[in-house]
Amino acid sequence: MLFTIITVLAVLGVSYRLTSVRFKAKSPAEEKRAAGYFPWLWSGIKSVFKKETFQKGKSIVSGWIKNYYPGWTKWIFLALAASFVYQAASGLLFAVFSPRGMFGVPLLVHVSLGGLFAVSLAFALIWRARAYRLDRQEAAAFENWACPVFKNLSKSLVRKFLFWLFAVAGLFLMITALGSMLPYFSFETQKTMIIVHRYCALVALLAGLNFLDIAILPQSQAK
Repeated sequence: MLFTIITVLAVLGVSYRLTSVRFKAKSPAEEKRAAGYFPWLWSGIKSVFKKETFQKGKSIVSGWIKNYYPGWTKWIFLALAASFVYQAASGLLFAVFSPRGMFGVPLLVHVSLGGLFAVSLAFALIWRARAYRLDRQEAAAFENWACPVFKNLSKSLVRKFLFWLFAVAGLFLMITALGSMLPYFSFETQKTMIIVHRYCALVALLAGLNFLDIAILPQSQAK
């Protein structure tokens, strides 16, 4: 129950934050009227199912992939994205809405795609890790660790942080998934690993959503 509450609140909170920022940037005249946000949000949700929106989104993502994963390397990103989307959707949906947890065919597919996720994440780190290393100025921002550090972080630094947060969460997803299936640990330890696995999945999902917003989606109208 606790995980369900945390998951729902976290996903709703991040979704509200990402959409409200775009709403205020795109509709400054309406930002003073709280009631204007929900009609704008509903209009945006309906537009997702339109052919024009799908084509525009496809063009944006295709352009981003072409720039950062050219040629055959695009399959690294596509494999990582496809495996993670299914795993996150199936894992969190069963964890939140099913007292029994995941079982049957969804579980088999989830475990099978876990291998693809592990391999594609490893290749993504080999291919893109250098692009997300901190430069001297960014590293200096953490020398005096304090709350004010987080007030004016650059988008570049946030993007790098989200990349590595996703990578670390993905590593723990692999470790806990493998550990929960090995006979070397007690049943209680395996249960704990499953709980940790779920929270790591939530962290990876939140990091992925924010990375999608700041690194892939257009930022010209967003603050």
